[in-house]
Amino acid sequence: MENNKSEFLVDQVNRSVFFSEFTYSQNEFTAGKQKLELADHVVWLDNLFFIFQIKERNPSDESDGAKWFQNKVINKAVKQIKNTINYLDEYSHIPLTNNKGHEFNLSNAKYLQKRKVIVYNPAANFPDEKRNLKFYESSQVGLVHLFHAEDYAWICEYLQTPAEVEEYFDFREELYEAQKQVIIHLPEQYVMGHFFETLEVDHIDARYINHVKDFNHESVDEFNVSVIIANFTKSIRLAATATEYYPIIREIAKLKRSELSEFKKRLLKTLDDCKSNEVKIPYRIYCPRTDCGFVFIPIPQAFCSKWRTAINNYTRVHKYDQKATKCIGVTVMQVFDPKIT
Repeated sequence: MENNKSEFLVDQVNRSVFFSEFTYSQNEFTAGKQKLELADHVVWLDNLFFIFQIKERNPSDESDGAKWFQNKVINKAVKQIKNTINYLDEYSHIPLTNNKGHEFNLSNAKYLQKRKVIVYNPAANFPDEKRNLKFYESSQVGLVHLFHAEDYAWICEYLQTPAEVEEYFDFREELYEAQKQVIIHLPEQYVMGHFFETLEVDHIDARYINHVKDFNHESVDEFNVSVIIANFTKSIRLAATATEYYPIIREIAKLKRSELSEFKKRLLKTLDDCKSNEVKIPYRIYCPRTDCGFVFIPIPQAFCSKWRTAINNYTRVHKYDQKATKCIGVTVMQVFDPKIT
């Protein structure tokens, strides 16, 4: 099936937020002699599992926008999500290739909590009362999130980390359950503004919508590590398989912005320190929420050959000190090629 503009948008947004390693745009799989299709897009990151169905209205479609929404979004898209959940329960082997080109068996995620999401683009002449609907309540699969494509794109622009997107989805559900009769008359910007102010859902305050306008986009640079991670993955030494580095990226992807900010500070400082010929004490951070430690080790040029010993020793010590179940070590070296002048 040819991708529409909304599918492309969701694909690009999800690759950026959830990393290509944990996003799946391919949705066809073979079960026996049957060729079946899952939802348009899937995100699977550790215990986080999103099912996306995407609908786009043809701009030349002159039919009633409300009827299109009912037929394509509420009826068809919800049914496709139900089918996806049934496939996950029914089949023990659902091989899909992620956006990094690696194949995994998605049926291994069948026992995870599944967040159901429909992203739609209704084109023009779409009534506000439909756009302000936040959920469809299914008797079979529970709450299904409804997002106008524009709303989903800017939500991810504001949040940008998987942990915060997950937290926002949880909050959105809680706010809807507590304020059903009011929230269906408010735009998505209000929900985001409320989220920025407080996670308490026992009240509605129209002033919260202003928090979205006041958001400081420049602060994103403090925790945005996407470019660094793209280069970081290229530098990981693999011992056996091409997917061996996934547990490392998975732990980084689970960090929230405050944790990523501390991660980035230490990594940049390590990159700077490795230019010195002096031996510097490694930088460390521990995230109790995920029970994972990180240690950043600048290696002077004279000791580059000792990087394995350094990473093993410092990582083990940090893991022991924090009593952590996981610890990731990063060594940074500046290697000079004598042939380059």
